[in-house]
Amino acid sequence: MFENPEKRVEQVNFPKALEKAEKIINDYQINPQDFDDLYDKVQISEDIEYVKERKLKWTNQSFETHDDVNKKLATIFEAIIFTEGESSEWFGSNVSLIKTSDYDDIKNGVDAVAEYDLNDSVSRVAMAIDVTFNHDVKKKISKIKENIKNGKLTKVKYFESELDDMRGELSNIPHIIVGADVDTVRELVNEWSENNSEVLGNHGVQFQFLEESIMQCEYFSKYAMEEGQDKIAQKYDSIRRVLENQLEDKNIKDNGTRDSFMGDFQKYLT
Repeated sequence: MFENPEKRVEQVNFPKALEKAEKIINDYQINPQDFDDLYDKVQISEDIEYVKERKLKWTNQSFETHDDVNKKLATIFEAIIFTEGESSEWFGSNVSLIKTSDYDDIKNGVDAVAEYDLNDSVSRVAMAIDVTFNHDVKKKISKIKENIKNGKLTKVKYFESELDDMRGELSNIPHIIVGADVDTVRELVNEWSENNSEVLGNHGVQFQFLEESIMQCEYFSKYAMEEGQDKIAQKYDSIRRVLENQLEDKNIKDNGTRDSFMGDFQKYLT
């Protein structure tokens, strides 16, 4: 748990990183208003109002300074994963990351969608990006399991592919969580704010992200089979094979370092 966020933040270039992160998210995040040719404008307005109401509610509930600091640090972490996931190939050499709208982030718990170009096909996986001091990961895993039990996978209402003509609602996609602890995030923030691409490109966190993803695919596939949801199990098995290939094809050395998030995460998947 991030008990003293102000002290931790003093050790990172916080203002510079936050400004950079907010600009990136603003530039690349999907905008529901761009889908008025697919959805009714009233419906889009209602979705935008839903986001405003939820954000206002959270603001009113955040009385302590560290709540605001945690939120900002999580925003930076999300932007780092979004940018380095592609430029530093943290999730593989043939992946595109799509930053979802605020609506899909809040409503469906999806921060980004990873698209893998497999030459003859496209494989997609929804990602929820978490930091241990800011989210209850166990609760999120339980939610994914509940959906699987009910025969559901994740959907994204506002989506536009970078690899094909797919545009509109993206449904039936496997949902996974990637995360790190506050010490790792703090380290990444410093390197990212200084544009240290060499360090970021070789950072061991990318092995952790891929291993977390593979572990979940195995876990959720097994759970789906136990619940008689064979098609969902096949979905998770399919993306697991894609992720395993990406891990095998890594052209940098893995020093084996994993942070405390990884240890806690493994406990949830047992």
